[in-house]
Amino acid sequence: MNKLTMFRIINSQTKIKISFLIIFFTGLAFRFFYFPHELPLVADAMDNFRYATAINYYGHLPAEWAPANNGWPIFLSFWFSVINLENSLQYMELQRVISIILSSLIIVPVYFLCRKFFDDKISLVGAALFAFDPRIILNSLLGITEPLFILLGTSSLVIFLRYGRKGIILAFILASFSTIVRSEGVFLFFTLTILFFIKFRFSKEIIRTYLPSIVIFLIILIPIMSYKIEVSGNDGIFQRVVGGSGEILSMTNHGETTRIFQGLELFVKYLGWIMIPNFLVFVPFGIIQFFRIRTKETNFIIIFLIVISLPVLYAGIAHAQDTRYFYVLYPIFCLISLFAVKSYLSKLPRKNIVLSLIIIGILISSVGFYEYKKVDYENERELNKIAIIGSKTASGFNFHPSETRYIQATEIPNKWPFVLPDEMNKIKIVQTTNYENLESFISNSRRDLTHIIVDDSPILPKFLQDVYYHEEKYNYLNKVFDSKVNGFKHQVKIFEIDFQKFDSNNKD
Repeated sequence: MNKLTMFRIINSQTKIKISFLIIFFTGLAFRFFYFPHELPLVADAMDNFRYATAINYYGHLPAEWAPANNGWPIFLSFWFSVINLENSLQYMELQRVISIILSSLIIVPVYFLCRKFFDDKISLVGAALFAFDPRIILNSLLGITEPLFILLGTSSLVIFLRYGRKGIILAFILASFSTIVRSEGVFLFFTLTILFFIKFRFSKEIIRTYLPSIVIFLIILIPIMSYKIEVSGNDGIFQRVVGGSGEILSMTNHGETTRIFQGLELFVKYLGWIMIPNFLVFVPFGIIQFFRIRTKETNFIIIFLIVISLPVLYAGIAHAQDTRYFYVLYPIFCLISLFAVKSYLSKLPRKNIVLSLIIIGILISSVGFYEYKKVDYENERELNKIAIIGSKTASGFNFHPSETRYIQATEIPNKWPFVLPDEMNKIKIVQTTNYENLESFISNSRRDLTHIIVDDSPILPKFLQDVYYHEEKYNYLNKVFDSKVNGFKHQVKIFEIDFQKFDSNNKD
């Protein structure tokens, strides 16, 4: 190899590395650009924050309670212990920052997964598809489990495909950690097992590699499983798999196939929805090209996709209407997309320019879609302020999908460190489902309910919408807050229930 050829190779590799870093830092920059400053965590992210805080406070896993999946908060607790910040909100923002960094790092295994099948330049498109995906960007801002789970799962698959015996053991180790982060990770274990026996069949590698891998996998999982059994009576992993499988078999045996077909319909509907904007251009044609090129490695990808899709399909049957269950499939979608990209390039001149235009096009369409669907953080900050105001006097609200989601955060002290095993959830949120009028709702909920919170949202039950528009009809509701009067853009009203007047009206 002469010096000129070597120079060209080194120069080409340098350009690839620089291009990869540009994609990585651009994706990271967009995540931080949309960072929701001064907003507390909500829902699952708040539960993870509380649990991580408790670990940090006690110095061990809490004995009283645990979330369904505790790998992510255990990981967070380490960073909470080594990074010194001033208050609780800053640690919530740290949780989001860690999530953002992990989400950005996923493009590393995605790139190497693509490199198993394509050259450096085309693989950059796969990395860009994941780095710039608007749903992945939004998910990274929530501070929840997906970034760490997808990073571990994708890395496990890449290591299995690219490396030898030692790599396979490491792949199973990563699969065990992904199972701690999310119980669905156990399906990664099943996938690796299937792929192992296809790759090596029944040979001495079973004893040399597979059996040690199982042992290590279980050694890592057993302490967590034992802890969960002690705390909640369920190992949270294998028992969930058995329970879900049993539920589907029971539905089949009892002729409840309608629910299964509805789940399949929901699965297909959401699968189509998550293809927008970028995967829709590449994946359909990519699937055609993918099946034209059948190799041992592509068979591995098909098996991985099928097995990992099973918990996603079960979520559809359980009517869990959330696209986040599909995000674990995104690295495979990125890979399949490249089969279409390669086919497109084969028909066009100036391939480097075309690749650059594709990546720029992915970025523009992703940002455009995100801007169209993004959360209005100014409105969210107002909702948080309203929750703080309302929580000062109320001890129980009716459920509202947006107005009450920050209530839990109002109970978090500003001072750090803290622990709240007994003081959280003192403000009750009462569900409004199965009620057709306000009177029956208040009568059946009076033990926990003190205030009614309403706005003009059309998704509220009609009897709560009526309170917002015709408050004069309810003499037992005393308006204690009106956002319009207090200078907020978002229109919210809070009413205190006068139970003496309510009871008097009901007697009449």
